[in-house]
Amino acid sequence: MRLRIAALSAVLAIVIAGCSSSSPKTSKPPASTSTTTATTTPKTAIRSGEVQAIVGSATGTSPCEQASPEPASPGQVGAGGGGSEDNAEAESTGHGGRGMLEQLPLTHAQRVELEMQMTLARAVVDRYPTTASALAGGYAKSTPYVPCIGAHYTNIALAGSFNPSTPSELLYDGTAPDSKIVGLSYLVYHHGGPPEGFAGDNDHWHQHNANGGLCLKGGEVVGGEDSTPQECADRGGHKVLLIDIWMMHAWVVPGFECSWGVFSGECPELGGRLGGTAWEAPESTKS
Repeated sequence: MRLRIAALSAVLAIVIAGCSSSSPKTSKPPASTSTTTATTTPKTAIRSGEVQAIVGSATGTSPCEQASPEPASPGQVGAGGGGSEDNAEAESTGHGGRGMLEQLPLTHAQRVELEMQMTLARAVVDRYPTTASALAGGYAKSTPYVPCIGAHYTNIALAGSFNPSTPSELLYDGTAPDSKIVGLSYLVYHHGGPPEGFAGDNDHWHQHNANGGLCLKGGEVVGGEDSTPQECADRGGHKVLLIDIWMMHAWVVPGFECSWGVFSGECPELGGRLGGTAWEAPESTKS
């Protein structure tokens, strides 16, 4: 059973409280729930919501795909977005293409703003280069290492709003004290659709609410969306829908840029073994 992205139980307290102390924020339009049959024309792309995954960019040969042949979360790929309570059933059928996402054009003003935001985001990498520095900085481990998305370390105090310089999650290539940072993840509470994030429309927010949501046990994810309520209970957890919790990855670590895009749900260069590191052989190939 693949474990997926962190959503600590303390974040649920934010949801219940409704973030009444938060100032109003302008939402991006809710993610589309429409699906379209994949085209067979190689030069076109698979339409998933409002974003296209480029046909042929997921070849099945990347370290991520070798370690995890199928994405565990339907909200993780393609347009992201999926997983709201209303469209969880549609999302669980797997709409959303895996691979490099089509990049939507930016205005000059958006490009200037994005460059400034990227500078702030990359500065986080220097502050938290290892899991040891993340723990010292107020983050806590919330998943083991997971192929394609890394090990998640979460600081729930930062989940109330989006700020490029204060991501609520950091992603690492393992969970040893000297494991290296590979990316950032912005987990944000926002009602009524995804929050405003990075400038432009290429930052793809996603949720994890298919099949009843994640299996949570205290502050850790102990089962993915594909887990059944009984399987979750056997692990001491319970399935939870996180309707107003949105997540977005940003692969901004110099030297570890992910070829499917800065804001792709998965990083194809992240292979390895679930519960191990990015540099071990996948479980299916270990003797």
